[in-house]
Amino acid sequence: MVVPDVARGLALLGIAMANVSAAWIITHDRPASHFGGIINDSVLDKAAVLFAALFVHVRGLPMFSTLLGFGVGLIALSLWRREFPLRRARRVLIRRYGWLFVFGAVHCIFLFYGDIMIFYGLAGILLALLLPLSDRALMIVAWILLALTGLAGLGFGVLGYVEPSLAVNFSAGGMGDPVDTSSYPHLVGSQFMFFLLQLAGTPLVFFNYLPLMIIGFVWARRGTLGDVASHRTQLISWCVAGCAVIVLVGLPWGLGSIGVVPESFAAAGLMANSFLGVFTGPAILAATALALHGVQERVSGGATLPRGLWALAALGKRSMSGYLGQSVLFFALVYPFTLNFGPQFGAAGQMAIAFGVWLITLFLACILEARGLPGPFEWLHRRVSYGKTMRPEPTPRLAPGGVKEGVDKQELP
Repeated sequence: MVVPDVARGLALLGIAMANVSAAWIITHDRPASHFGGIINDSVLDKAAVLFAALFVHVRGLPMFSTLLGFGVGLIALSLWRREFPLRRARRVLIRRYGWLFVFGAVHCIFLFYGDIMIFYGLAGILLALLLPLSDRALMIVAWILLALTGLAGLGFGVLGYVEPSLAVNFSAGGMGDPVDTSSYPHLVGSQFMFFLLQLAGTPLVFFNYLPLMIIGFVWARRGTLGDVASHRTQLISWCVAGCAVIVLVGLPWGLGSIGVVPESFAAAGLMANSFLGVFTGPAILAATALALHGVQERVSGGATLPRGLWALAALGKRSMSGYLGQSVLFFALVYPFTLNFGPQFGAAGQMAIAFGVWLITLFLACILEARGLPGPFEWLHRRVSYGKTMRPEPTPRLAPGGVKEGVDKQELP
């Protein structure tokens, strides 16, 4: 299927652009610091701030969360078609996403405190436990959580408009430096503490992002992205919802941040977007499915994927390697004890750095795709999750003579 892979490749660009200013390069000494800042009243910086408020912050991550749920759903469907018993299917998923949690913990402690794989691992395990629930029951849970998220977003938006100073707690730049970047040992120590804080804050992340994963999970089971024609009304409805968030939340936020409208609009937008922005996840995925419907039909009929989409799909197939590759590149570039490249730029410059980082991961993914090779971390994840066969097995495989592979016959009774 074309849509999920292309969407993952696009989502990684949004994640890079959001993380560069909100997590990797923390600034305090300039207007619109959350976006990387405006230096010397730069028009380019202002344009970048407006673009980021509309299309970057709390956009790529919600779409990626929806896609992760979609991926869990596809794996569950594959296990069902192969007649895995429920208990065995759960074990397969729990092992796979348990290892994702481990990857995330290592990533968080030793490389990037803003890791999201920790949550994804825990959420994947939770979805494994929810396998027997019907689509209707799952969607009831998702809609309840989304309704609460929407109410929280509206409430915090009003609060931010009335008391703009409260918005500082929603911005990494306003909270001070979350980790100590004076040296690598100090960084590891503070990131370990942040890992513990992230575990403690997991319920709040579940509140915001679990419903998106459930929607993706149900879309996989219902074949929503594979049969756009039958689900067009639902997909269009999500597009309308996403556009509403971008226009009604992102636009005032961006205009307030660059001084076109009062600062209170920026505060309200920042606080509201922290919650309402999650609605753009399914929306952007729905828009991608609608836009690529014709391409998907042609590819299903035997046509080749256009080059640009082929490149995005190549990265999307290797999304874990792409995500971790971003961290390696940002780590080498931006910290004071590495190249210290980036803090001197405003929003436009930092966005350009993020685009360059993403472009490097895109180029490497294309090389792997051309050679028919998986991403290194995708390979490792499958290896530790499934063993030597690199795929889930319904029962222990038997060698000739009915003996379990890997077991010495002399050890059997």
